[in-house]
Amino acid sequence: MSKQSNIAPGGPPPDAALLALSIDASATEPAYVQIYAGIRDLILSGRIAQGARLPASRTLAAELGVARATAVAAYDQLAGEGYIEGRRGSGMYVAPFLPEHLMLVRPAAGNRWSGGADGAAAPAELRGTRPIVPFRIGPDPRLFPHADWARLLQESWRDGGAPWDGMPDPFGHMRLRAAIADHLAAWRGIAATPDEIVVTAGTADALDIVIRTLMAPGETVWMEDPGHAPLRAAVEAHGLQPHAVPVDREGFDLDRATAGGGSARAVIVTPSRQFPLGHTMPLARRLAMIEWASQTESWIVEDDYDSEFRYSGRPLAALASLDETGRVIYLGSFSKIFSSSLRLGFIVAPRTLADAFRRTLERFGMRASLVAQPALAAFMETGRFARHLRRLRRTYQKRQAALMTALAEEFDGLLAAEPQGAGMHLTVDIDPALRRRMDDREISARAREAGIEVPALSASFHGPASRQGLLMGFAAFDEDELRHGADRLKAALW
Repeated sequence: MSKQSNIAPGGPPPDAALLALSIDASATEPAYVQIYAGIRDLILSGRIAQGARLPASRTLAAELGVARATAVAAYDQLAGEGYIEGRRGSGMYVAPFLPEHLMLVRPAAGNRWSGGADGAAAPAELRGTRPIVPFRIGPDPRLFPHADWARLLQESWRDGGAPWDGMPDPFGHMRLRAAIADHLAAWRGIAATPDEIVVTAGTADALDIVIRTLMAPGETVWMEDPGHAPLRAAVEAHGLQPHAVPVDREGFDLDRATAGGGSARAVIVTPSRQFPLGHTMPLARRLAMIEWASQTESWIVEDDYDSEFRYSGRPLAALASLDETGRVIYLGSFSKIFSSSLRLGFIVAPRTLADAFRRTLERFGMRASLVAQPALAAFMETGRFARHLRRLRRTYQKRQAALMTALAEEFDGLLAAEPQGAGMHLTVDIDPALRRRMDDREISARAREAGIEVPALSASFHGPASRQGLLMGFAAFDEDELRHGADRLKAALW
């Protein structure tokens, strides 16, 4: 029997790549963590190929001068996260399908990291990740259960659960649509069937489908002011006429929109947590909006972008759950829960619109990738999705408190914010004393030069800004990262 090679077809020899590993005795991290992180970086950078056989734990330990138990602990961590796998009687191998395949953007082949003389790991940009930018709004992909996800991906394709056979349904994988329906019934009180759910490639794709199906160039669409700039850009790209309606502390103001006989083909709203101000639309306004849409035969597009992250009290019913007239189209996204790299979302459309949406998708094509849909269906069916959401809620609530503490301790007399009962960012007010020195756009520009992202609130207004402030995300950063980011931001203000 010939000796099995350590070199995967077309890949570099792992033994050579592992020569770059070393243990820093002065580091605060345990040796097994250093080994784990080093091998993981070598795998993600492509210096150890998928399918490559790794040295035995005893061999690795001897080469690094550590106890075998230390090498075993590093291998166990890598295996638990889905980067390597054991084969009975054969040893440890790099997994053929890595967690990062769908959760991260991979570098182009021409940018593959060739390593440095000091054996440094590939830069974050070449590993397909982005460096940490304090206060950028979004989820923390590091909290994603990579090992579970990797196993579900492999199982769904190995066991024939993937939707390859025949023509795919333009509405998406049926099991995923059923799982979404169950989730919405439990979490948002929306009674929808799988036939009313369309899987999309995120919110932008969902809005594109809605506009193509229900609206025509030149028609007016009411939009919140301030609001989410990409939504406005999508409306304008289709030749529609966006009309900015100022919001107040109760969200979209329908009375102000209709004053003087104003009308619109549709309105796009974020009632559960208005972006960017964070206000919640009360029940009376929600019911009034549904009644207006019914009477005028207009459409309500409900963007429920981060309603899952509620930290106190019970969330008010979604507009879609209150609608008995078939005028509300509900948009949801998984990107805000997992990572912006997982471009999957969904539409809940009234049953009367199902045929119209299907014709749109058949004409223009579906954009939602089918690759991840069976795995996501299993992730939801088995309860992992709900557990992951509960974990994120607890973690993000603590991180919001940490940011509030940093603002109180480091920015007294400069910046101030109120705690939010939901969401992934704070809208931070600028003290008048600081305002006399610089506006929110200058603060944002100074922060950007310091490697910090705090968008100016005034940039979210369509017309003249009625309020100045900063948008500070907290969900994607642990307490140390938030504290260090606060220090850098404070330095940028002087």
